[in-house]
Amino acid sequence: MVKPYTWEEIKFFLINELKKTKHIMTFGTIGSCNVEHDVDLIITKEPKSKSSAFYKEVHNLFWNIDKYIHKKYGGRAVFISGDEKTLKNLANFGKKDLFFDFMVYTSFPQIENDWKWAMFYEDKVEDLLFKEYSLLKGEKELLRDKNFLKRRYGDSLFLYMYHGDVINSQISDNLILKLMNSLFDFLYRKRLGLNPPYAKDKKQVKKYFYKLCDIIDSLENKK
Repeated sequence: MVKPYTWEEIKFFLINELKKTKHIMTFGTIGSCNVEHDVDLIITKEPKSKSSAFYKEVHNLFWNIDKYIHKKYGGRAVFISGDEKTLKNLANFGKKDLFFDFMVYTSFPQIENDWKWAMFYEDKVEDLLFKEYSLLKGEKELLRDKNFLKRRYGDSLFLYMYHGDVINSQISDNLILKLMNSLFDFLYRKRLGLNPPYAKDKKQVKKYFYKLCDIIDSLENKK
């Protein structure tokens, strides 16, 4: 079955939604944007913005895309990071659903750490990014902003968070709670030495996720 929508339609919707955002520095795609398979997204944060404010915009944008596709076509927008094959096997996705693989970064060193393992030694992350990144918001030169280029104390923790973020994955609520509570247990307890919260619903998942963003941001002033 051919999808009832085109990438151009989804792209037009995204561009209009992105005009409302303040904390997303760049938003774009990499790859073919084949709606029959999936669309790869790269999203970066305004250096001066709080990470929690940035992630709230990202999650709200994801929710709005899902709402649009569900209302108009009866499909869902499925946002996956990390182990795509496993997550796709954990839910009964429909033929009208649109899959997005998303990458979320709060600094350029995060991109380098996230990509290097899959690149040849002589390849440069910056060259590949500037060649392949197709923007719907922002300009590529913003990726060279001196503040975005800074390595942050909590970079590795934010990478772990985005890889484990299944909030908009369309898998069951019970599984979302299980996976996100596991993420909270690891980061709050093992990495930050704090008592981990236990989310009982998706609203609490978001609450503890954004709280974690603020905690990691605060580490920058204490290092």
